[in-house]
Amino acid sequence: MTAKKNTINFGKAFEELEEITEWFDSEENLDLDKGLKQFERGLELAGELKKKLAEVENKVQEIKEKFDA
Repeated sequence: MTAKKNTINFGKAFEELEEITEWFDSEENLDLDKGLKQFERGLELAGELKKKLAEVENKVQEIKEKFDA
């Protein structure tokens, strides 16, 4: 059995993170429980996006090194 690589759709994850940010900005009477869940999801998304960006950055560096040699 092969392990499935955990990949994210960068655009969708970023869009969801923006929606969470907009939700916080627009809420006048913030529901604490929902806010906590939104905050937690936002941190999860931010972590996934940061990881994906690091992977892409490493890949770009590998490609640059390949062609600089």
